[in-house]
Amino acid sequence: MAPTAETLIAELDRIFVEQFEVTADTVVPEARLREDLDLDSLDAADMMIAIEKRFGVRLDDQVARTFKTVGDIHGYVRKLVAEKLAAEAAASSHGEEQAAG
Repeated sequence: MAPTAETLIAELDRIFVEQFEVTADTVVPEARLREDLDLDSLDAADMMIAIEKRFGVRLDDQVARTFKTVGDIHGYVRKLVAEKLAAEAAASSHGEEQAAG
């Protein structure tokens, strides 16, 4: 079953809290990664790895370097997860058509 947007965002926020020792109330969409959460480039790399493992998606390094806020990450990961689910659904549908034919 596909995660809802709220579930996905909650999972992302949990990664911030668990991996970077920030408080849950500071992990809001408008929070700036460097200025508000005090995350550096090493933290960003760790975040990418955690997201890739948790959601089974591949983040583009160039895109990830443009992230300024928690909301930027939420939006990008939501897009990647939606694309992944659509691709899986298309592959499943295609496999069912071949099995029937």
